Amino acid sequence: MKRFFENSKSFWVRYSDYVIREDDNGVKHLQAGDGAVLELYDPTDILENIVVDALNVGRTCMNSDLAEEEKEDAVCGFVLKYGMLGFMTALPTTPRFLSYENVYFDKNHFIKKESMTVEDYLAAFFPFEKLKLRKQGEEYTLDIEGDKHMVALAAMTDGRPLEVHMSFQREYTERIDWLKQQFKDWAFTMMTIFFYYEDLDHVAEDAKEYYRQSMAAFDGITPTYHIELQDEGPMLVWNLNSLLQGIQLMICSMLTDSVNPVRMCKNCGRAFIAKRYRDKFCCKECSDNYRQKE
Repeated sequence: MKRFFENSKSFWVRYSDYVIREDDNGVKHLQAGDGAVLELYDPTDILENIVVDALNVGRTCMNSDLAEEEKEDAVCGFVLKYGMLGFMTALPTTPRFLSYENVYFDKNHFIKKESMTVEDYLAAFFPFEKLKLRKQGEEYTLDIEGDKHMVALAAMTDGRPLEVHMSFQREYTERIDWLKQQFKDWAFTMMTIFFYYEDLDHVAEDAKEYYRQSMAAFDGITPTYHIELQDEGPMLVWNLNSLLQGIQLMICSMLTDSVNPVRMCKNCGRAFIAKRYRDKFCCKECSDNYRQKE
């Protein structure tokens, strides 16, 4: 896992507060709260925490015994720590969709259409306040005059498209049901691996094939990257067009890590980083409790 991200950097945006708002159709969206302070951070510095938290939020969202409010609280807690997932630039076939008349999609759980107009697509992520976009020829610019934080952010020429910076704006929203579904997808992947290998010798072949097909459906979208020549040496820089892409790559890497993989605790079911490859419990308490049940 570490070989992917050592001597690397990136940045993502999070706000100090998020609120849930309902649109005219009763759909709940998450948005930065009024007066929330923008903060930049490097996800590659805390990637293990992000992955473990994402998987455990997914387990919470899959728990049919919990109220929807508890699941929403778990999702909001994750976004407060790490920011939005960046669906707007993760779902299209290219994050640079503004220069086209239509936005095109690969198969996904969220938008069933193969394409939609750029205007309609933007409305899905800006249902309350619209961004001030200016078009000169084929080029777009974002009017952020008066917001010093956004001006400073726009000045960072990090090679990512304008569309990514649009997802950092205060007006940007993401649907709560989409967020819950994405976290559930990640947790399902971890659970599939757990159940496949937990009782491998006794699982029927048709069940094994189901698990294999489930894993084959896990998309391997990868963020782009470039190399910067720093004074201390060359630096690998990840151009995260969405946090979703970064988490996806991190989860794949950590689930297949041959030294310290991410695992699901055999007792409590929570995700944890194994200190040794064969570890099956997240802590000694869970290990003792499991053995007492046997």
